[in-house]
Amino acid sequence: MRVFYIYNINDFFYEVYNKYPYKLYKMLEDTYYTNRHDMMLSNNYYEAITNNFNKLFINNFLNMNHNLDVYYNNKANIHSISNYQEYSKLMVNSYCLKLKSSINYPSFFETLRKFNHQLFVCDFENQDYFWLENVRKKEEELVKE
Repeated sequence: MRVFYIYNINDFFYEVYNKYPYKLYKMLEDTYYTNRHDMMLSNNYYEAITNNFNKLFINNFLNMNHNLDVYYNNKANIHSISNYQEYSKLMVNSYCLKLKSSINYPSFFETLRKFNHQLFVCDFENQDYFWLENVRKKEEELVKE
């Protein structure tokens, strides 16, 4: 099971770190692994990098995009897809989205790509990170070849 943290990166950090995702990942990793003693400094650092999510808006967006999917379920701020290919659970918070999935490219990624092009995805346990907009582009390029 993979756990992805999805961040809404603000305009400044997107422009500066779009071509340097490793540096952005390391900054977010520092905030993820911070201890309680450094929590205030870490929160300030985090707030400088990201924009908050509008929970009401993103919940409605997800509902509208998946309402015809028979494998989709929603309860409050938790969205899930459960079928033979995948089990994915997306938890909506103001500061980030947390996505647990049985596969590497969950269905919610495709929906979130439509939501915002400045979403940065981190899997801290596997030290994996990427701009969500770039993952699909690579798949599309492979299909064209």
